[in-house]
Amino acid sequence: MGNSVIDNPIIRIMTDVRQTLYVTGHDGVAPEDISVQVGSRLVPGPEQYSDVAQLPWNGQTAPLQAMVYLGLSRASRDFTCYLLKEGEKITGVLGLYSGNGIVPEPLDKQYGFAMESFHDAGGQLICQYQFNKMFPFSAAHARLLPIVEGATFAGDIFFLKYKLPKMVLGAVVRAADGTFASTVQGWGNEQGFLVPDEHTLVPIGSITKAFTGHLLARMVAKKAAHFTEPLGENPAIRFIDLVTHTSGLPREVEPNIDFKAPKDDLPSVLFPPGTGALYSNVGFNALSRTLYARCQQPGDTSYYDLLKRELLSPLHLDHTSFDTPPWKAGSPDDRTQNLFGGYDSDGKPWPQRHDPTPRGASGLYSTPEDILGWLAWHLQSLGDPERLDAETRLLDHAAYVQRDGLKPVFGLDESGHMDAMGLGWVVMMPGGDRPFILQKAGGTNGVFSFAAFSPARGIGLFMSIDKFDVGASMEMAAMINDIITTSAPR
Repeated sequence: MGNSVIDNPIIRIMTDVRQTLYVTGHDGVAPEDISVQVGSRLVPGPEQYSDVAQLPWNGQTAPLQAMVYLGLSRASRDFTCYLLKEGEKITGVLGLYSGNGIVPEPLDKQYGFAMESFHDAGGQLICQYQFNKMFPFSAAHARLLPIVEGATFAGDIFFLKYKLPKMVLGAVVRAADGTFASTVQGWGNEQGFLVPDEHTLVPIGSITKAFTGHLLARMVAKKAAHFTEPLGENPAIRFIDLVTHTSGLPREVEPNIDFKAPKDDLPSVLFPPGTGALYSNVGFNALSRTLYARCQQPGDTSYYDLLKRELLSPLHLDHTSFDTPPWKAGSPDDRTQNLFGGYDSDGKPWPQRHDPTPRGASGLYSTPEDILGWLAWHLQSLGDPERLDAETRLLDHAAYVQRDGLKPVFGLDESGHMDAMGLGWVVMMPGGDRPFILQKAGGTNGVFSFAAFSPARGIGLFMSIDKFDVGASMEMAAMINDIITTSAPR
């Protein structure tokens, strides 16, 4: 038998369970080697099988691995078909999906098993996976599945309606027993764009403000800062005024403020601090600058060092930073790169500008995986054994400024009616079926993103579209808020 046969196995999946399975993703397998595309169904039946991939491994001696993910819905990853090649030896394991880059644990044979690899009548090496019955899922996983199905259907319609280059949608839920489950679904158009996934790099724009608010809550919990602390440049402005957009400072100092370093000199306020609400990037940049000056430690060189030490590193948000993204590296656009490069409403690439200056208003890049991990932290129960985290969470989820009595109120209703302001979060009070929701939108460099969660209902979602379409951005927020409402009503 030639090496070409030995080195090019086919992954075959057989199922006689009564539910349809979907191919929901793959790692270590090139798109052209997948015979059954992502989103395709594997129809059950005692004699049904599908050859989902053929792996061109001939001539390679280094350890190689490939994983094909299967789900009970189009966006869940409930099973993993895992192949590892070491030299001439190929092993196969059928297991639960255990996280990125982690070899899944084998399942008991009563649920399903990987048959020994064999050669068919034509000499082709087959690595066959067989499913006989479903296994019990965790409470969180069971809760996630219907949410995924509804969100994926809504996402399909949204993607087609706005003719987007790329789109990504992720959800995380907490079950009554305290377990968590999450998933990410990506969409790419027919022009060859790489379909985004949990690793896709996204400029999150003003969602950065919610990270700044989270940092302020942590420093207050540590007694290293105070909400009522006055701003040095204008003692009438307090930290709480900056973080709730009630400082009276204007939205921008000049049109290109987002691409310049924060300035130490502040403009005049437009109304007495605390009496009105006006969305202000200037205020959040001033807050991050002052927090850094107040809370920095020896060795810190920027606001990012403070944010990383106090928030990003403890929560293992390893792909969230102000670092320059790899835009257009080796490519005229972002089609073959796992990032959101941004497009204008006419479908043309957005002119990319990047200022790595760490600041509190905007500028962070992150991934759906990191954002969902951050939302999962927000959804933790208050019985958290880590007291600092529990204290920070309580502070970060409170409504500090009620809309009633503020005059004026500008720039805070685009993603849902602002009933109150939290620490960078726009607060939507319960109404009808809708639960209490904390949400924040971001738009930058031709990309719109939105994050929202309901701490009492244990559900959070993140969505990003790779196109500067204002109408789509507003409908995106409405869609996510509606998914939370219908999935976790009062």
